[in-house]
Amino acid sequence: MAVTSSVIIPLLAAAITYVLYTFNRWLATTRRPPNYPPGPSPKLGLGNVTEIPRDYPFLKYGEWAKQYGPIMGLKIGPINAVVLNEAPLIHDLLIKRGQYCVTMSWENSRKMRTGTKQYMVGSGLKDLLPLHQAAAARLIYDLYQAKGTKWEETVYKWAVKTPVAMLSGAKTDELGQDWVEEYEASQHLYESILDPATAPPVDLFPVLRWVPAMFAEWKRKAPVARKALDKVYAAMFNHAKNRRHGSFPSLINKLLAHSADPETAPEDRLTDDAAAHSSAVTFQIILFALLSHPEALRRAQAEVDSVLGTGDTLPDKIDPETLPYLSACVVEALRWRPVSTLSLPRETSADQDVLGYRVPRGTMVLQNIWHMHMDADYYEEPERYRPERYVDNPLGARPGAPHQPGRKNVYTFGAGRRECPGAAFFYQGMGLAFAQLLWAFELAPAGPLGDHNDIKATFDHSLVLHPKPFGVKFVPRKANTDNILLTVKAKADAAFETMLG
Repeated sequence: MAVTSSVIIPLLAAAITYVLYTFNRWLATTRRPPNYPPGPSPKLGLGNVTEIPRDYPFLKYGEWAKQYGPIMGLKIGPINAVVLNEAPLIHDLLIKRGQYCVTMSWENSRKMRTGTKQYMVGSGLKDLLPLHQAAAARLIYDLYQAKGTKWEETVYKWAVKTPVAMLSGAKTDELGQDWVEEYEASQHLYESILDPATAPPVDLFPVLRWVPAMFAEWKRKAPVARKALDKVYAAMFNHAKNRRHGSFPSLINKLLAHSADPETAPEDRLTDDAAAHSSAVTFQIILFALLSHPEALRRAQAEVDSVLGTGDTLPDKIDPETLPYLSACVVEALRWRPVSTLSLPRETSADQDVLGYRVPRGTMVLQNIWHMHMDADYYEEPERYRPERYVDNPLGARPGAPHQPGRKNVYTFGAGRRECPGAAFFYQGMGLAFAQLLWAFELAPAGPLGDHNDIKATFDHSLVLHPKPFGVKFVPRKANTDNILLTVKAKADAAFETMLG
């Protein structure tokens, strides 16, 4: 017995010492590093986690930006995180020094994204215009048929249709009867796992990684979400690989022909660029902005009438660049209520000096999109929805605004090497959709919209910012709408058949 005690007690003491040592080391990682950018004081063991609200956290980041300046240092438990609050810093750190601020297997990703961008700008974008116009024509027909009911579902199907055709050369019904519903369900499931309001603080408390799945809903959800995503994306890739008809060359086939790594499936390198859900939400934001600002809606519709005409025939070709005010309405909606209020995180691969502060290697870097879009030094009355600002100035800047190197008109698509390559693709599709929508319908709210100046009253926030549910009346503008839109639909279907087979 004495021998047993003489063995157990030292082992127990050693174990306790090791646990205390490890715990103290972990506690030390929650303190601010030397010469770290200014920010709120962290709590030992937690950092600033308890000060970041789960609801509308971007509003708190905006308050802190005014208090701490262009760069802000936070502690998310043991994680270092810096938030960039000004465009010049983003240009410096993410573009000029972008090689030190990445998050991906860069060589494969660079080739993939370069190919994607070439496909969706310049002559490549012109080739996509008929696809966008046909999809928008089907949208207005489907909205008319829906008679204002479940219009969000109709918009979602439109938002999925064009990216799917562009990526795989497929019509969505070719991927399976329930493919759109399965895709939407997979997106919502994936977002529910990543939503900060419900996601477990695994990075804060790594011990949670070892909690059995029976006690952790997020662990049970994760493989289900992965399987659901794999299924919907596999349908697209298989269709693209086996496609033998249609005049439209799909992006997947182009990327397969120039694969950065034959051992790396292109499926794994494309999923983060699928933007259907964001496009559907952004459509809702633009529609909400126009409905809550009737003067902007009237001006945009007058411009559409002057360019497309007020007759019964929709022009075969519509150039969004001939509708500058409508284009400004779209950009201003992205600024006023950005679907992404914070950028996707990057990570520094080496120590960086920023404005005299030390940003350590491995630091998470975020762009404070909301704050930059609400910068009163740069924008006149930034809290107001005013499309005119982008008619007067391509960056939307107020007269006398300070020059900011590398400034972008909006930061919704990110900046630097992880900037979304589909911005021009988005603007073309959204412009064509709203041009045809305003040609076909008078738009009016079906019930109160709420105070559009009160973001908490009219918008919800999870991973993305999105309007609370609102009703819309799509009132036909033409006397013979049935026949007119049947003709529009027939032309759109014929165009899809020619392009996709």
